[in-house]
Amino acid sequence: MARTAIELRRHLGAAARLWSAPAHHTVEAEWWTAFSGEISVDYNVACCQSSDNDVLVDHCLQPLLDLKKPGIVMLAGPGLATAQKLIDAGWAVVEALPLMLLEGADAPDVDGAGVRALTEEELPEARALLADTYSMSDAAAAVAIPVQAAHDPDLGAWGIFDGDRMVSMFTGATEDGLLVVWSMATRPRDQGKGYGRRLLAAVLRSQFEAGIKGSLLQSSPPGERLYRGLGYQVVEYWQLWSRPRWMMGRA
Repeated sequence: MARTAIELRRHLGAAARLWSAPAHHTVEAEWWTAFSGEISVDYNVACCQSSDNDVLVDHCLQPLLDLKKPGIVMLAGPGLATAQKLIDAGWAVVEALPLMLLEGADAPDVDGAGVRALTEEELPEARALLADTYSMSDAAAAVAIPVQAAHDPDLGAWGIFDGDRMVSMFTGATEDGLLVVWSMATRPRDQGKGYGRRLLAAVLRSQFEAGIKGSLLQSSPPGERLYRGLGYQVVEYWQLWSRPRWMMGRA
């Protein structure tokens, strides 16, 4: 049975348990919140998929303001109708990003040499790579790549190595038979060499062999071409909103 956009929005929210603080992670029918609690605009996120302004304010906007940390409100599907409420509150659109789905257990056959699941001892190198790629703080990188990614069977962190040097990595969480991809990065000096494609394709193939049925992610504009090349398709575009002063220091 085909997955609906409503289900996919919730799956992304549920998979945010990878980096969210458990006390600040809630997924409901019309909204979800995932707050790390760190000073990182990208890891304090509320998503509204309801056209009801009260849902936006009571369950997304106000909880994020109460957190007293920079963050983002995402509007998806019917939630786009609440944009005026954010405008009235002085918020601004940051960008529109695609929610992308890979259906079916298929991935390109690539050279998987150097690709492996990361151990806890390798996570600091992955965090440094992520921080270097996105000008991210060490604290934010630690949130994005938590220790449990190396131990929880429903979570994971993977990397591709050139010799002893990690050149690309990503994290993921399994949700309802989907591998939900988070925090993918390739070192700036190694971009454009196919490392990210090889890494993700090799891990997808391995996950499909283990029973995963597809993959879900929210792409950045530069990453969309890579994901399309691997078979992902755009489900819909979401709007990301934040306070202008918060975005001045965005990674």
